[in-house]
Amino acid sequence: MAVTRGGSQSKQAKKRRQVRRTARASKAPSEARIAERVMSGLAHDIRTPLTGVLVASELLGGTDLDERQRRWVEVLRNNAEHLAALTTLVVDAARKRPRDLILQRGTFSPLALAKAAAASLRVRAEAAKLACRIQIAEDLPQEAFGDVVRLRAALENLIDNAVKFTPRGEVDFTVRFERIEDALRLVFTVSDSGIGMTATEIKRLFRPFTQAHEGIAKRFGGAGLGLSLVKRLARAMGGDLTVTSAPGRGSTFELAVVVAQHGGV
Repeated sequence: MAVTRGGSQSKQAKKRRQVRRTARASKAPSEARIAERVMSGLAHDIRTPLTGVLVASELLGGTDLDERQRRWVEVLRNNAEHLAALTTLVVDAARKRPRDLILQRGTFSPLALAKAAAASLRVRAEAAKLACRIQIAEDLPQEAFGDVVRLRAALENLIDNAVKFTPRGEVDFTVRFERIEDALRLVFTVSDSGIGMTATEIKRLFRPFTQAHEGIAKRFGGAGLGLSLVKRLARAMGGDLTVTSAPGRGSTFELAVVVAQHGGV
């Protein structure tokens, strides 16, 4: 009888575990749907004021502006359009598990991307009273196939960090490429003459939600998430993000990605 009772208890325990698993499984989709609805609503709410910004930039662009002011308006419009595109990724993130990174591939112009990032850097550097040097390969292709929205976000992150961590001096931006059969290897380099980092700080750099050291977060702010996402994107696109740096001598970040030359690859 003891054996029967033990077997019965084992079956009951197994049934309870199955009930708990079933409950968790039924709960997960519900939570996922709620998260998706919340993110979709947030994306819509962000798009609404962005539309106003885009309209205002178009109206401002039609007024009597000098060349410098017109350049500012173009950067404003370009960044607002990029932010609008990023809102689609907010909804996408709600639909996937955090570990997933689904690339949104489409046709884009590497040359236009490089010029837009360069224009963004010029405005940021000018506002921070920094010098900037831009060098874009003259024969950079006009067409490629890849995730331009995330790639633009990665470049903006590197540019923002370079300006933010450079109290004085300059920030440089170079773009080069090489052909690999039916693909292109795009290499973006952002260098600065800022505060720099030690070897120990560099090791911490690509950990999510981690700054090089606590003083960085207190002085400059930020969640310490951007660079880990940039590196993750670079590797998802067949490349990598590397850094060389020294305290007081600035930093150089090199972002390399591989993109198809056309959608058929």
